[in-house]
Formats: sequence, structure tokens, C-alpha cells
Amino acid sequence: MSNSPVIAFLNKLTDLILLNILWIICCLPVVTAGAATCAAYYVSITSIRCGDGYVFKRFFTAFKSCFVPITPIWLGLLAAVFILAADLFFWYHFGGVFGKVMLLVSLAIAILLWVWSLWIFPVFAKFSGKRRELLKNAAAFAVGYLPYTVIVLVIMGGVIYANLVSLIVNSIMFFVGFALVMYVNSFFFYRVFMNHIDERYDDFDQPEEG
Repeated sequence: MSNSPVIAFLNKLTDLILLNILWIICCLPVVTAGAATCAAYYVSITSIRCGDGYVFKRFFTAFKSCFVPITPIWLGLLAAVFILAADLFFWYHFGGVFGKVMLLVSLAIAILLWVWSLWIFPVFAKFSGKRRELLKNAAAFAVGYLPYTVIVLVIMGGVIYANLVSLIVNSIMFFVGFALVMYVNSFFFYRVFMNHIDERYDDFDQPEEG
């Protein structure tokens, strides 16, 4: 009975629903959203290697260990998003050739920041070290494993578009969708990280030096 695909599916679905709830609740204060995202990626990446279960324990263990390192980075990213949004709005209404050029420049910067941020949270979730080194690692992974970066970008872009056009997708996201997207992305991050991790920890629940 325990080997039944149906039971395995229900166990995974239960874990994803719990992870989704934990992530949403811990994102509500906004300041804690960075640590919550790191924790969710930690649970997802670990479950690929070690199997399901222990969602609550793994999540809050990672949340506590990631909070101090990632929170200043998260707040910086959040500030950058607001600045770039204002910048894009300004240059869009500025008009003229110069306005269009600056709009493209701002858009390029926004895309690069988005690409970088996709890797920052998984890297901080799975590796330990100085912030500067981890940020450099995230940028190196984004460029060095460009095919995976493109795949994750397509996934995220598709999810964003689906949420803009479908209320059903909105409902799925709040039920299980956020965790599901991070879990799918984690397969690609896991394949990359395993090239850079010493597997001396059988349970995969120990952070590696970056």
C-alpha cells in the first residue's frame, strides 16, 4: 500500500499544500518573505534528494538559518523593484527617441535583476558563506547554466501570464501553486547544485560552504 502511486501522489500533494500555506503566512509581514522563499526552496530541494515529509521542521529550520543572511538582500531587491518600476513608468511617458532608449535600458536592467534573483534564494537556501560570495555564486550559476536559467524564466513567465488571465489559476496558486512552482524549479537547481556539493551528508540536510 505504501508503494502505491496514488498514496505517493497524495503524500506529495499534502506536503505541497502545507508548504504553500507556510510560505504564504511567512510572507505576509513582507520583511520575512525572503527567508520564507529560501525556506521553501530548501524544503523542495531536500525533498528531491531525501523524499517527502518533515515539511514543518525543515521549513522553520531553514527559515531561522536564512533570515539574517537573506533579509538585507531581499529588502534591497524589493527597493530595486520599486525604483525600476518608477523608472520604467517615467521613461514610458517621457516619449521621444531618448525616452525609448532609456526605457529599453531600464527594461534590460530589470530583466537581469529578475534572472539574478531567481538564483539568489535557492543558493542562500542550500549554501552557507559570506553574502558577497553567495551573490557571486548566484550570478555565476545564472550565466554558467544558462539553459536552466532560461527554462526557469519560461516557467515563471508562464505562471505570471496564466495568473493575469485566469481566476482559476489564481485560486490554484493560493491552494498549492506557489509551492508547486518552486518544487518544479528545484529540479533544475538541484541538478546544478549537485555539481558543486560534497555529498558527505547523507541526509542532504546540512548546508554546504559556497
